[in-house]
Amino acid sequence: MTDTPESNPAEAPAPALPEPLPPGPLYLKKQPLWSYFLTPIAVVLGAGIIAGAIWWTGDDGDDTAANPDGDASPVVGAVSTVEPTKPAAAQGLLDTFNGYARQVGLDEAKFSQCLGQQENISLINDQLQRGSALGVTGTPTFFINNKKLVGAQPTAILDEIIEAELKGSPTTLDGYSAAIQQLATSSPPGFQIMDSRPDVSDAEIEGNPDAKVMIAEFSDFQCPFCKRWTESSIGDVRSRLGDDVAIAFLHFPITQIHANAGNASLVAICAGEQDKFWEMHDLLFARQAEWADLR
Repeated sequence: MTDTPESNPAEAPAPALPEPLPPGPLYLKKQPLWSYFLTPIAVVLGAGIIAGAIWWTGDDGDDTAANPDGDASPVVGAVSTVEPTKPAAAQGLLDTFNGYARQVGLDEAKFSQCLGQQENISLINDQLQRGSALGVTGTPTFFINNKKLVGAQPTAILDEIIEAELKGSPTTLDGYSAAIQQLATSSPPGFQIMDSRPDVSDAEIEGNPDAKVMIAEFSDFQCPFCKRWTESSIGDVRSRLGDDVAIAFLHFPITQIHANAGNASLVAICAGEQDKFWEMHDLLFARQAEWADLR
């Protein structure tokens, strides 16, 4: 599954042009920081960042197929039409994120200062642009070395691709099961063999940066399918981390449908400056329902 705006698949519009993050101060207590990023901007980065992702299907968007404990059938372009229910907000966005900073043990003064640094906006923009150039239009999207896998697919499918990379990296679809071949022939394709690996030099990496298999994930902290994948499958990946397997996180906040996704990316980046990225990563996904609708 990938996360998408709600729409009738038969009347799906072309992807909307994204709005890059503008420069300047970001984090103010009386207004959510990402609202400053959503002012009208006519400039489109590079060849155009497709941050408003659209993956359409002809069915009702049943999300049960993404369960890795099921039969490992591929999930082809399922559309997110209903966001999870969030509880009533007890405090504001800034207070909540400051609470998370304390919870993972950050220096709050350094954290607050980091939130205002322009280079962090540039980092998010760079990764958005990179994802767009690679054809990323929905989250989560994975690149297992040069193999592109779209959506919160069953763990068994990811495991098969990892094993194939460890054994020599197939160059044709003949090296894969019928389930992966089905993904490859779907429209749009859910699996592709790309010409090269994505650049992860500026990504947060868990495991050996020189691992034989690098799983690069373009993700959105407010995406319910990214949350589901993190809760259901990342543990399996982490059990394999080392010289053979590593995972890299690249930011792809789809702000057209997830107003606070950019907020969360910034918080995670600032946690990473204090070597707490993955602790904040896990906390943001675990508490997604708590912060997603805050202002």
